[in-house]
Amino acid sequence: MRVQQVFCKGLQGSLIVLLAAGSLHVGAADNYYRWLDNRGNPVHSDRPPPAGIDYEVISTSSGLKRVVPGERGAVPAEVKPRVGNEFKPEPRRTEATSFKNPEICASARKNLNTLKTHARLQVRDNQGDMAYISDEERLRLMNEAQSLIDQYCE
Repeated sequence: MRVQQVFCKGLQGSLIVLLAAGSLHVGAADNYYRWLDNRGNPVHSDRPPPAGIDYEVISTSSGLKRVVPGERGAVPAEVKPRVGNEFKPEPRRTEATSFKNPEICASARKNLNTLKTHARLQVRDNQGDMAYISDEERLRLMNEAQSLIDQYCE
């Protein structure tokens, strides 16, 4: 009788471990959807976006992507290439590659124009006090603004 109890407990423990391992595999997605929201921010999801938004289906296992026009609606998350289901290699994202953002672009252009046209500028420091910027600080801020323009403007 004692041996049977030990055997049953061991079997229950093994079954729990197998179920847990199986649920991890089921929870891991083989692909995801990617698109830009109305503010230009990238969105990654396991579900397709609302109708009318262009998006991509990305395969995490193969590194392939499929571009889907918004008017086509939701497509099955099929990631195996076949006729009518064309996938292309997903380029590796580098620091130079980014999404264009008109709001950041406009703000950076306005900041650069202000830095170029105003003789003396004040900014708030870490304590909240106003202080005039130095020529070195102006040059640094101008370079930052130009970098944002290069990255986010069309």
